[in-house]
Amino acid sequence: MAAPTESRNPFYLLLLIAGMIFIATVLAYAVIPWMEEKAKDAGEMPPESPFRDALRQDGWKWVLAEVAVLVVLGLMSMGLDRYRRWRTERHKPLENPDSTNVESRPPSS
Repeated sequence: MAAPTESRNPFYLLLLIAGMIFIATVLAYAVIPWMEEKAKDAGEMPPESPFRDALRQDGWKWVLAEVAVLVVLGLMSMGLDRYRRWRTERHKPLENPDSTNVESRPPSS
């Protein structure tokens, strides 16, 4: 019979989702102003957008907040993995207690 497996670490999925959001935000923060500038150089004014205005004004705050979320989720996932490993090792019985006896006497001749 197969040994019972541990459940997956839920922080990995959250870390993946937060990472994808971070990538989208950083790309938007870097690419959208470049695209606006390119449209202005072509002589066409881009339409007003509250998202772009918010991104221009507070985008760096969004990026910093997402970095903080990534750090916290990363630490939590590592902490949960370490806790699970510690709990497993603590409850595992010794395989051969006689082989760990350091004070054994040499055989007498």
